[in-house]
Amino acid sequence: MIKKLKPYFGAIIVGIVIAVSVNMYMGYTPDTPDEQTTPVNTAKIILPEELEIEIGELGVLDATKSNGVSFIWHCIPEGLNVQVYANGRKLMFSSSRVGRYTCIVSSAYNDDVDQKLVIVTVHPVGYDPDNPNPKPPTPVPDNGTLASKIPLWAVSVSSMGKVTEAKALAAAFDRVAVQIEAGTLVTADDVQDATRRATEGALGGAQAQWKSFLNNLQDYLKVEKRRGTLVTVEDHVRVWREISSALKTVRS
Repeated sequence: MIKKLKPYFGAIIVGIVIAVSVNMYMGYTPDTPDEQTTPVNTAKIILPEELEIEIGELGVLDATKSNGVSFIWHCIPEGLNVQVYANGRKLMFSSSRVGRYTCIVSSAYNDDVDQKLVIVTVHPVGYDPDNPNPKPPTPVPDNGTLASKIPLWAVSVSSMGKVTEAKALAAAFDRVAVQIEAGTLVTADDVQDATRRATEGALGGAQAQWKSFLNNLQDYLKVEKRRGTLVTVEDHVRVWREISSALKTVRS
């Protein structure tokens, strides 16, 4: 039985070799992209068609498996914070705004040029693809406290990165509160200057969108001072902590 199988097995091997040779001669290429081999004498950029990230998350486009000597990247519209590294073969980026961006990379190799477009979608923090348009939570009715007022004031903020900016603003008020507790900030002017610098740093280019919110907050603090409830160091720490806690509840 074994002797009869040997010639048959040899025929199978010969048949496979012939089939592979014919496919190579006819220019056959595998169906799946992972199986395809990029010709070594042409430019070829290998990147995904799309990429999705959340606000503040780092994204990477890795073209290290591409054929190319030089790589040029360009992302539109403006809004992505980008950095090219690995000899131009990788692009690292993030964004503080929700939106869709097109990243275009061009490469040259042996007098040949290739170009690739990648669509980058930036989602809000906590984005759920199964529920892409969730209803915002019902704001707490204004009962005079910062916990109720701040979410209502934030409704006027038109920034696409509202949630991320609100968290950054909350962290800024926390830092100033720590400085007050540590005795670094002594006078009211010290606190005011430190708070202004901290809020400007937290909001960056989104300050214009938060102008109405900040005006409302400033008016509230002026009333507290006139009432005598925002005078001592302890008062400022308490109120700054309340502001921070309320800002953490802001939703888009």
